[in-house]
Amino acid sequence: MSARVDDAGIERLEIQVGRLLQAGVTLAAVCLAIGLVLWLAEGEGRVARLTLTGGLVILMLTPLARVIASLVAYARLRDWFFAATTLIVFVVLIAAWLLKP
Repeated sequence: MSARVDDAGIERLEIQVGRLLQAGVTLAAVCLAIGLVLWLAEGEGRVARLTLTGGLVILMLTPLARVIASLVAYARLRDWFFAATTLIVFVVLIAAWLLKP
């Protein structure tokens, strides 16, 4: 694989990851805004609470989605060093989530 192909692949990866992060943050912001409006209008209702919680969960899962997307992209590019490094980051994130008190 030439350096030109690698550069093009990395540039595509950066654009795709940027779009993924932007979509995750935008979706989380929309959920949080809707949840806030519902909470202000109704008080502590079930729908408002679920919408706010959903927005926070989406916001927390966005970086994990970035790691997964990067892992897949690096594997497709056959860049095994970065694929392995990204896999280690993924394992650490999952372990931290599973070991939380």
